[in-house]
Amino acid sequence: MNTTLIALDIPNFGDPRRTHDVQRLLRATMYAQLEESFAMTRLPWRDCHREDRGDGALIVAPPTVAPYAALDPLAHHLTALLRRSNRLANDITRLRLRMAVHCGEVHHDAHGVLGQDVTHLFRLLDAPAFKLAMADARDADLGMVVSDHLYRAAAAEGALDPDAYAPVSVDCKQAPKAKARLWLPPRR
Repeated sequence: MNTTLIALDIPNFGDPRRTHDVQRLLRATMYAQLEESFAMTRLPWRDCHREDRGDGALIVAPPTVAPYAALDPLAHHLTALLRRSNRLANDITRLRLRMAVHCGEVHHDAHGVLGQDVTHLFRLLDAPAFKLAMADARDADLGMVVSDHLYRAAAAEGALDPDAYAPVSVDCKQAPKAKARLWLPPRR
């Protein structure tokens, strides 16, 4: 099934200062804000396949969802929600998210989803250049990396602002020198 894929990760989730209670708070906040931002973007949260990843999540939208909706609209709504909740947070309880978005073929088995496009999604999420960009953008509550394939398709449809996306190289196993696009929220 060809669909929209979203992977999220909470940077520094395993920081020793983040106790089990803090980790529970971060996870609860992440899921609540994802559900709210999906509603704001009119993405069908309840119809999405979701897999918890401990310090993040994998979300597979139904094939009827346009992959472009998971880019600018979702990123802007999620950023606004994160900023609102992080206003009173400290370094330990501040929720920051790295988000990767891709589209492609997904297969199911008894344990969840799999396929080359799912693997590529997580290569994007774990790309050292993406992690470094997020570490450098300390004021950003959300960073999003988009596969080159999805970016080009969305740009051709006029579904995003191409000036808001910077090229980034995804150089990790099974995806050497792959291209992607990085979105960071506008500076306040």
